[in-house]
Amino acid sequence: MFDFEFLVKDMPRKEISKKIMLFYIMEGRIDFTLVDKTYSMHQNDFIILNVDREYSFRAEGEFLAACFQISYTELCELTKVRPIFLWGNTVVDNNEGCMELKRLIRKLLAEYYSARDKSSLHLMSLYYEVLNVLMTEFLLNKESAQYKEESSRFDSRKQEIIEYIRMNYNKQISLEDLAGYLFLSYAYLSKYIKKTFGMGFSDYLNQVRLEYAVSSLLNTDMPVVRIAMESGFASSAALNKAFKEKYDLTPTEYRRKFFGRKIEKDESEEDEEHIRTQLARYFSTNMGNDASSRKNLTENVTLTNLSKRVLVKNWSKLLNIGTVTDLLQSDFQSHVLMLKEDLHFEYIRIWDLYNEELFVDPNGNDYIFDKLDRVLDFLLNHGLKPYIELQPKPKIIMANQYSILQYRKNPLLSVQREPILRFMKNLMVHLLNRYNSEDVETWFFELWFSEPEEVLLQPNMSHKVMSNDRYLEQYKQIYHIIKDYLPGAKLGGGGFSLRYGEPLLKDMLEKWSKIEEKPDFISLYCYPYTPDTIERSRNQSREFSVIQNSITVLKKLMEEVSFPQVDIHVTEWNFSVSSRNSLNDHCMKGAYLMKTMIDCVDMVDIMGYWTGSDLFASYHDFKAILHGGGGLISKDGIRKPAYYAFDFMNRLGKYMRMKGDNYIITDNGAGNWRIVCHNLKTLDYKYSLMLEDEVRTSEINTLFTDLKKKRFHFDLPGKKGGKYQLRIQSVNQKHGSLQDEWIAMSAPEEVRLEDIKHLKRITTPRLVLKSVTAEEGRILFDVNMEPNEIMFIHVTYQYS
Repeated sequence: MFDFEFLVKDMPRKEISKKIMLFYIMEGRIDFTLVDKTYSMHQNDFIILNVDREYSFRAEGEFLAACFQISYTELCELTKVRPIFLWGNTVVDNNEGCMELKRLIRKLLAEYYSARDKSSLHLMSLYYEVLNVLMTEFLLNKESAQYKEESSRFDSRKQEIIEYIRMNYNKQISLEDLAGYLFLSYAYLSKYIKKTFGMGFSDYLNQVRLEYAVSSLLNTDMPVVRIAMESGFASSAALNKAFKEKYDLTPTEYRRKFFGRKIEKDESEEDEEHIRTQLARYFSTNMGNDASSRKNLTENVTLTNLSKRVLVKNWSKLLNIGTVTDLLQSDFQSHVLMLKEDLHFEYIRIWDLYNEELFVDPNGNDYIFDKLDRVLDFLLNHGLKPYIELQPKPKIIMANQYSILQYRKNPLLSVQREPILRFMKNLMVHLLNRYNSEDVETWFFELWFSEPEEVLLQPNMSHKVMSNDRYLEQYKQIYHIIKDYLPGAKLGGGGFSLRYGEPLLKDMLEKWSKIEEKPDFISLYCYPYTPDTIERSRNQSREFSVIQNSITVLKKLMEEVSFPQVDIHVTEWNFSVSSRNSLNDHCMKGAYLMKTMIDCVDMVDIMGYWTGSDLFASYHDFKAILHGGGGLISKDGIRKPAYYAFDFMNRLGKYMRMKGDNYIITDNGAGNWRIVCHNLKTLDYKYSLMLEDEVRTSEINTLFTDLKKKRFHFDLPGKKGGKYQLRIQSVNQKHGSLQDEWIAMSAPEEVRLEDIKHLKRITTPRLVLKSVTAEEGRILFDVNMEPNEIMFIHVTYQYS
């Protein structure tokens, strides 16, 4: 099922992939052409080919590559997935999944090179690890544009026929055998093969057998009789007949005429010697240098560098809560106050100013702002500042990334620009008459790069978006209205998303950099989905670095167009757009949020989590206390693991001393350490095959690539001989998880008020206290973490 070979010669002639193929460049550089696109591949790049794809490659100088080939049929049978389309190309997208696959490939190659037994169990286990990562990270989602493009070129029945014949060519097989294998009628299959292959079954079978016979004639010393038998021919006479028909020569004459055996053997030995030399050089240079290959379930964290910098807690500055009309409701307000008091958010983002329930007539001239005032007064009276979206933004509740549960249309989506501008002038006059201008200048105003209604209702139509020119024209008009009244007002936009592709965003930034009306900040929407408009197109909710990568791309594009230095706000971010994904209630969500917050330290100025409460996504389709909403707290105000990720991160100290992929170490300058860490687990390919609202709570733990525990060994500076207390708080599936406590109650759809109070009381982190003595001025301790656990550790000196 899984084979590979080393390559040192280019292949300028076009070939067709007969299996799933993966090309990995070990050394050198090649230009790889796949169908009609050419990619410049360098050391450590790889590209994945689906079956029946045309490819070729040319090298510039010496190179060394590994080519892996995987049987499509056997992979389908192994995974119970059909059809299978993979996509991976590090020239286009070098994400977290790519890094993991490259690490595994290097490990496999090193084991193969050093192993005496090429069929060892350890080597075989690495093959299956590679297959697992391929299916986990690179399987295309059936809803994506890339999947549709790949499937349009693929004939699964044709591939099954090819693989069946190539796996059984050396046996006595018949069309009847193949028809039985495929559960097809003899007559239908006979016509299909004739139409698809341009020849009958027997002719195609003999063609395949001849390929293997020719290879044996030119590359081995085997007698013709044995070659005939091993190639599937009934006798040497049958082989002779096939050769005469194809080449007008007997096998013996063919071998003699081309002197192939000696020439090819000499070339083969020369190539093998060349490969051995390059492999020896490669592994002498690269063996043992891959630190990631030595990762295991224990992570040693040693703090020796005493430098420090102020930790800016960008994640706690902004929270999305809902529309203006949502905030008129008392339960929304109580949740806002709870989140503000506990998690210390500074700004609350609201939208939908033009809702008719607010007494705003989009086509009128007079506006009544009473209800808007109630919302703004509520925020200001409780020490919160508004972050106002100015665009007519509808309320949408998503079941999954392709399906909408509720769509509440904003009347201004179909209204001309003039009423919006008229409304904006009246709004600014009203705000200045009601509030101090100095206070309003501390608020934020954002203008979203809005999407046409057909895109909002059909997310897969993301190629239809507002034009950059139209957006900038609207921005300039609103800019002058706001700045004329409030020169110090903070106005920015446009809630950009990379799902439209880098070229559109780069064009926008380039045009924006050349006009006078520059933004005070650039805002970004970040959800883990890859755009349909670029090469890698599938459900990406399993990839945990997408938000960090999106910010990096934005910064790169801003630098490329010489965009002025302005703040960057991620005004919406989450693991999923779905409000019916059970993973939103799981411990994994808390670990994911913690990882993202750690990753994005120092990357942006403000991050606005979407959303604060499950109330936002309450709808008549679900009445249980949990429904897979993206809130930090449930609709009944019960804290979820996602809430505790923010809580633990907020307890970090003033100064950041060290951070890694799974932890961050801080202090307040007095040698008392504050640490957060997590054991986030990766979702496997099975999750890619599901719609997000199809995830069942009972199945969640089967969707991870592993459920291994993790140990951290911390080594921190301390006072020699000093005694320290460790105060460790953690949330995992045994402690502090609302979802697991609810399941333990048999997951009732309806609960009593006293049950809600009970759940509020018991869904709290576990607390463990330990004492350690600093030996030779070092504080040494271990913590063990369950899968998807999050943890806060406070290390304090004990005075005596």
